[in-house]
Amino acid sequence: MRLCEQLKGDYLKEVTVLIESWKENSSGLRKEESTDEAILESIKVNVGDIFCKMFNISYTNSCKGVLTEEEELKKLHDAYLAFFDKIPAPWREKAEKDKEHNMMEEFYKEQIKLETADMLKDLFVEYYKKLSR
Repeated sequence: MRLCEQLKGDYLKEVTVLIESWKENSSGLRKEESTDEAILESIKVNVGDIFCKMFNISYTNSCKGVLTEEEELKKLHDAYLAFFDKIPAPWREKAEKDKEHNMMEEFYKEQIKLETADMLKDLFVEYYKKLSR
């Protein structure tokens, strides 16, 4: 199996498990009428979905079988990690403004987005390092 395909399979499998877990948590919390907590779990689902889509875009653009496996894996790595700078940037900005204006509920929602993105990034880097030795 090519390195890109292995990374895609391993990483997306784990992210999918996380997303399903967050969906279940959200559903359970809604049933318990813990609406605010359910919303936070739904935010995690949305962030997971966004970064799954960005991974697939990065994969499609990087892993075309033209370069060596190692070069394509590195290209995938660089392309995907760029999204972790670009996408959360407005979230960070909004979190700062929310905190400044003492809008703590909104601030916390932005923090959940940022924490979830960081977790997905760390997970990706962990899988990448296993393959890029």
